[in-house]
Amino acid sequence: MENYIEKITENVYGLLFWDESWKSFNNCYILVDHNEATLIDSGKKEHFRFLETAIETIELGKNDITKFVATHGHRDHIGGIQFLGEIQSFIHNKDLELIPENLKNKFNMTLPDNGQTVSDLECVLLGHHTKGSVSLYHQESKALFCGDHICFFAKPLSGTSIIEEGRLEREDFKKFISDWSQNDEMRKQHNFRLFIEGLRAINQFDAEYLCTGHGLVLKGNINAFISDLLGFE
Repeated sequence: MENYIEKITENVYGLLFWDESWKSFNNCYILVDHNEATLIDSGKKEHFRFLETAIETIELGKNDITKFVATHGHRDHIGGIQFLGEIQSFIHNKDLELIPENLKNKFNMTLPDNGQTVSDLECVLLGHHTKGSVSLYHQESKALFCGDHICFFAKPLSGTSIIEEGRLEREDFKKFISDWSQNDEMRKQHNFRLFIEGLRAINQFDAEYLCTGHGLVLKGNINAFISDLLGFE
């Protein structure tokens, strides 16, 4: 399975790395704004060579990445930063317990529960996938980085682009949420209420692109898609 590097907007690049062990794409994004490059999520440490190649492909060097922001603290989202040198790195403090000891000194734990943060990103604490999971919205590009709150784990791409309307993916995800909503045991075990609260939080943004943690980037009608999911409450 191939790795993908694609320009999503004038400011945002999507990097999708195929993880053979998980049979899934792990997603990273680079936001280039005001002559700065910010990496959002970094993939696993063992996939850093792919990340480094991707950075070079868009005519940047790893030293051009000045900031790193993690949507949450799982290793497939923070592992690669240990090779990026002394860059400013940000994560929500509620995910401190997930960070390996050798990486804790790299992170600034100041991502807000709700408000503006670095690189003109608006941050909202979702707290469902992990305690410190956040969404990040970049108004200029209308890109919403939602981590694993909504994602297409272990789903291959249906076409040659990482950016699609994704009709099939939307319908599959709606079915997943519908089934979850009708199972009382699963609702309680996996905190369906908190998932719904997270959807409400991200639906406040006027997003054109939903940049997920795994797999396809959705384009168009993002608020309508999230509103459909909220209908299963």
